[in-house]
Amino acid sequence: MTNKFDNAAKLVGSTIGTIEAAVSAAGLRVEQGFTEATAVVSSSSTAERIEEKTAATRKALAKRVTKAKKVVKKQVASGTKKATTAKKAAKKKVATASKKAATAKKAAAKGVSSATSKAKATKTVAKKRVASATKKASKARKVAKKRATSLTARANATKKTAKKRASSAASKTKATKKVAKKRASTSTKK
Repeated sequence: MTNKFDNAAKLVGSTIGTIEAAVSAAGLRVEQGFTEATAVVSSSSTAERIEEKTAATRKALAKRVTKAKKVVKKQVASGTKKATTAKKAAKKKVATASKKAATAKKAAAKGVSSATSKAKATKTVAKKRVASATKKASKARKVAKKRATSLTARANATKKTAKKRASSAASKTKATKKVAKKRASTSTKK
């Protein structure tokens, strides 16, 4: 992009230089024409009168030529100023664009690294949660086994106690029946 501005500035400068050269050449030709005309006329008696009359026009033409040269110089200066300011502006734009690209690149790299670190952190948290859940589940199994074994032991003990009570109750009823039979048999004998 800066090459285009350089080429444009060169083109403007060369064009203005060409115009300046053409104006100065035209002024020189006009001056030469007047000097030649005065040289031809100077041999006559009216040469002095013609020279007096043409002196004013010569001076006016010289003033116009110098004014034209000044205008052309100003135009050249303004053209080169515009070209240099355009060149500087283009350089600034290129610099800001490259800075923006670099910062975007850095931000993208940071985003990727932060995303990977977040993913790793999430993964470790998930692993910890799974580990704690498995620990809790194994503890719950152990507690359930202990409770189950204690409950079966209690149930067995209750069964044994119930059997003992049942057997003692049965033996008591047998004994009571025997006593009742004996009493009945003794009361019938009397």
